[in-house]
Amino acid sequence: MFAFFLILLGVPLIAAAAAFIFLKGISLKEFGLIVGAQLIVAGVSAGIVSYANTADVEVWNGRVTSKAQVPVPCSHSYSCNCHEVCSGSGKNRSCHTECDTCYKHYSGMRTIQGNDYDWDVYTSNAETVTINRIDEQGVHQPPRWTTVKIGEPTSLTHSYTNYVKGAPDTLFRHQGLKEKYAVSIPAYPQGVYDYYRLDRLVTVSVGVEDPRSWNVALTELNADLGRPKQANMIVVLVKNMPDDYFYALEESWVGGKKNDVVLVVSVDDQMKPQWASVLCWTTNELFKIKLRDDVMNDPVITRQAIIDDLRTNVSKYFERKPMKDFEYLSSSILPTSTQWTVTLLIGLLVAGILIFVFQQNDVFGDEGGRFRPDISVTSVGTSIEKRFRNIFNTRPWEDA
Repeated sequence: MFAFFLILLGVPLIAAAAAFIFLKGISLKEFGLIVGAQLIVAGVSAGIVSYANTADVEVWNGRVTSKAQVPVPCSHSYSCNCHEVCSGSGKNRSCHTECDTCYKHYSGMRTIQGNDYDWDVYTSNAETVTINRIDEQGVHQPPRWTTVKIGEPTSLTHSYTNYVKGAPDTLFRHQGLKEKYAVSIPAYPQGVYDYYRLDRLVTVSVGVEDPRSWNVALTELNADLGRPKQANMIVVLVKNMPDDYFYALEESWVGGKKNDVVLVVSVDDQMKPQWASVLCWTTNELFKIKLRDDVMNDPVITRQAIIDDLRTNVSKYFERKPMKDFEYLSSSILPTSTQWTVTLLIGLLVAGILIFVFQQNDVFGDEGGRFRPDISVTSVGTSIEKRFRNIFNTRPWEDA
């Protein structure tokens, strides 16, 4: 990313340097302003690109611990008691309108802010979920808040910096596999719905009996182990897939999120396991082997068998690998071709605008002029010499 910053800075500055040397209307101070502007543009662009390429979300799992109606300051303000205020006299007289701020839900006087009410749900991960009001002030209890039960599972997304996402080719690149299985790669399950619910069973050509019961069981399992083990367990069932399918899924999902435990199992028509693999970031590689072996020892794949295998092995062996262990990948993060094009164009546009403005306006009053119409190849040496003489009051090859 540092090289990206240097290129973003360097290309527009070359244009600015050429303008400084060959144009009469660009002074040293104005050139310094262009350099400063390009430093800001390059820095902001590099920061935005870095964030865009590494920003990710993971799912935290827990349980509802409490809920409450919470008074909050009224947010429904409006202008009131407007009156005209004038000052001066005659031609110097001027008037303007001044207003007080009133509140739709007030306390005593309309200009004294009253309360609205939020209906909040709190989780074991110190998260707050606010249920939508059914009236403007929030006085009436929302039916959805009423149905919230203490202890029920919750799943909410949280943002984090994913260095692996920013440099996927460094760790995951299996030539042709992602393309080979493109039509069979499912979307990653992170669609939280109904405030804090999430389904984690993913099937590809597998007819699972009562998939809702699978998702309920996985949700309860995640609620039990999600916080103590910092894990988000997902099950992917596929039918009659070669074992290299796993690597195509791994590449497409960029290794999964930092707290994921993704169990991938291929089954036959009788739901017997053909192969199993585990996608996760862990400091204990034995965990993957233990979970895989337990799944392969199951005569057939059932909901209870999978839940038991996950509970036993995640509880005993899973240790999440910190994302800071992948911070070294930050030096491998590369912008996309679109990001290169857009950011370079922005830098050149800013430089071009500043060059034009400084050429047409003597900003610091130390050098005027307009665009030179007579610049040619034969005059380049003379132009450079004159510019250096203006700056240093000598020829650049002479001792000062």
